[in-house]
Amino acid sequence: MLRLSGLTIATTNMRQMVRFYNAVFDARLKATVHIGSQQFYGGKIGALELTLCPNAIAGVVAQQNRQQLRFEVGDIERAIQRGLACHGSEINPIDEYKGAKVASLADPDGNTIEFVQLMS
Repeated sequence: MLRLSGLTIATTNMRQMVRFYNAVFDARLKATVHIGSQQFYGGKIGALELTLCPNAIAGVVAQQNRQQLRFEVGDIERAIQRGLACHGSEINPIDEYKGAKVASLADPDGNTIEFVQLMS
C-alpha cells in the first residue's frame, strides 16, 4: 500500500503562512516543536498531516516551488477570497475548464496552489 500521509513546507514568513493555511484550508495549525529559537507548526489538511518548518532550519533555496498542489473545494470563490485576504496572491483568476471552475493562488511564501470546483 502506498499513501501520502504528510507534507512539510519550508517557510520564511511563518506568521502569514499559519494564517493563510488556517483560513483557506482550516488546517488548525498549532505551535509544536521548538529548535533553538525556531518554532514549527503542525496541523492537517483533510487527512494529510501538515508541518510548517522554518526555512532557517530547512535551508531550502528556491525561486519558485517545483511542485504544485491541487485541491478540490466546494466553494472556489470562498477559498480564493480567504487566500487573498491572508496575503495570498492571484496567479490565475477563476475560470471554467472542462466542467469545472479552476483558479490558482500563491501562498505568502510564493508556493502555487491550484483550486478546482467540480460543477454538477
